[in-house]
Amino acid sequence: MSYESDYFFRQVSVRSQLSRMPGPSDDYFARYAILASLVETLVDAFNWKMQLGIRRGEEAALDRSVNRATNFSKEAPSWTRNIGVIGKPPSLIDRDKEPHANPEENFSKRNIEAGVGYLYTV
Repeated sequence: MSYESDYFFRQVSVRSQLSRMPGPSDDYFARYAILASLVETLVDAFNWKMQLGIRRGEEAALDRSVNRATNFSKEAPSWTRNIGVIGKPPSLIDRDKEPHANPEENFSKRNIEAGVGYLYTV
């Protein structure tokens, strides 16, 4: 997922704005909840990169301004806010390969165990 996350971070079109990502038309609640958690986590990962001064785009320009940690506004699309908790918790962490992975908050709040360190690459 790190390659996909990095590719998506480099896109700057209006269509690639996370806040404009449409909700999936999916009747399977667990998949819907996982997608909502993933989008929210991408927003957090992108905001983290931008707080470091890394800006979106092919050039991966650095913002060295004093306000680099606050001169942007990225948020998750509104459809992610209304997704509840999954009854039977799925685990997306392979404990054999990732024994120290910590479940991420956007997933945990929906009773999903997922590590997302691979989204936080620079």
